[in-house]
Amino acid sequence: MKFKLINLLYLLTISLFITACSNDDDGGEPSVTVERSAVIENYSNLVYQSYLDSYNGAVSLQTAIDVFIETPTDANFTAAKTAWLAARDFYGQTEAFREANGPIDTENESWSLGTEGQLNAWPIDESYIDYVATGTETYAGSFTSIISDTSVTIDEATLASLNEETTDKSISTGWHAIEFLLWGQDNTTPSEDLPGQRDYTDYTIADDADRRAEYLEAATDLLVSDLNALTTTWAPNGDYRTVFEALDEDVALKQFINGAFFIAGDELSSERIIAPVDSTDGIDGLGQEDEHSCFSDNTHQDIWANAQGVYNVVFGSYGSISGDSFYDLVKANDEEQAQKLKDAADEAMEKVNAIANNAEPFDYLITLESSTDANFGVVMQSVVALQDWADEISASAITVGISL
Repeated sequence: MKFKLINLLYLLTISLFITACSNDDDGGEPSVTVERSAVIENYSNLVYQSYLDSYNGAVSLQTAIDVFIETPTDANFTAAKTAWLAARDFYGQTEAFREANGPIDTENESWSLGTEGQLNAWPIDESYIDYVATGTETYAGSFTSIISDTSVTIDEATLASLNEETTDKSISTGWHAIEFLLWGQDNTTPSEDLPGQRDYTDYTIADDADRRAEYLEAATDLLVSDLNALTTTWAPNGDYRTVFEALDEDVALKQFINGAFFIAGDELSSERIIAPVDSTDGIDGLGQEDEHSCFSDNTHQDIWANAQGVYNVVFGSYGSISGDSFYDLVKANDEEQAQKLKDAADEAMEKVNAIANNAEPFDYLITLESSTDANFGVVMQSVVALQDWADEISASAITVGISL
């Protein structure tokens, strides 16, 4: 009797499970319920972990730079560059949180940080920071560099105050200022497949070596400080996280979906890919001046990281973080549109990976294409795929009652 009762309960459980998994086979509404509050909470967890990883990566970079400044050898210089490249991948994924009315872009609110330009402004006039080989771009030599001007005190506050002081290219802080100080100008031609060739002796025997080291250290310290502030404000019970999670659910969803839509459909596809493809700045008019990480030749990896960040947001997954997502919400409302969103995301990542894993560097690939070609190569194919993905993000948002 006991055996029969257990088996009866088991069969009943199985029957209920099958019903729950298949009750939309009759054309009715999908059975899965996704709570918007759960999607928003999972997004908050994802943002926090992403910024925490970026902060930790920057701390590792800071440690490597401190070691190099203390013991300026070629090996320690290379280690600092390696640390920059590793940290950069984490930060690149966080860019999907921009244009979401969050603290990194917003000013004039009690929770605002407004540090995006201080962290990642680009393209930069490197002559604003340090010496350059004149003639490699039209604006070279337009400024007396901060490093050569001994009247300028080099510390975090001063560098922050000088950022974008003269033009939008007079950048003094952030990832690309540090990148320039590590690699120097890339004066090689794209076909050579080489980054900037700054020698570590710029920090030992060259003119202004001590001020250059002070600049590198201060700019890195400021980067770490800015990332720490972002991590702290997105931590559980952090200032902005509290604000975000108290928003009307539709407003919170619209804000973070808009960030993914903006990066895929505009910033990455247009500003960071089409612009260098069509640019004539740089050596021999080949466009390197407008590639994102032009000194380190890391643009291919920047493109992957930005797209991966959008993927993380759409599917609610990053590292150990995984939970209800925008995609799940769309699928619960419209499975056909959810499939279109998934297909577009996979197509975009495939095209982006064709750049990231390409045997040729990005600064060479852009010399082979223009945005007006009849038949696009791998670079412009990625633009089409990213913009199609953005269109599907927008169409998916409509299915959950949100207009971007």
